[in-house]
Amino acid sequence: MADHNNDPQILDPWLANKTPENLQAWIARAGQTYRVAVIDDQIAGVGAVSATEGALLNYVSPNFQYCGVSKALMAALEDWLKEQGQVVCHLTSTATARQFYKTLGYLPDGEPVMRRSGMLTFPMKKLL
Repeated sequence: MADHNNDPQILDPWLANKTPENLQAWIARAGQTYRVAVIDDQIAGVGAVSATEGALLNYVSPNFQYCGVSKALMAALEDWLKEQGQVVCHLTSTATARQFYKTLGYLPDGEPVMRRSGMLTFPMKKLL
């Protein structure tokens, strides 16, 4: 992937907090929701959004890339935000996903940010 080139010095710090315990704690937080896309009894993707923090994650299995999974997840997450009375969705994009989010109507929302992991990210927002 262009964002990390499978470099352990970038991937390891980024993945360090992706533990089962942290995932359980994240899911239990109030004011957010998770959506799972399933195709042919396989998890195709997962997305999460917070009413106060915007889109938290949007991951698609490599087996289901370019099948509309990410677009469907984002639509469901944006709908949930609207139900919560939100009028804007914020997110932080990787370089790889930035063009995808632009096609969904997201615009830059500040300067790029270099994460501790060494991955460059891009704040974006969309009026809902």
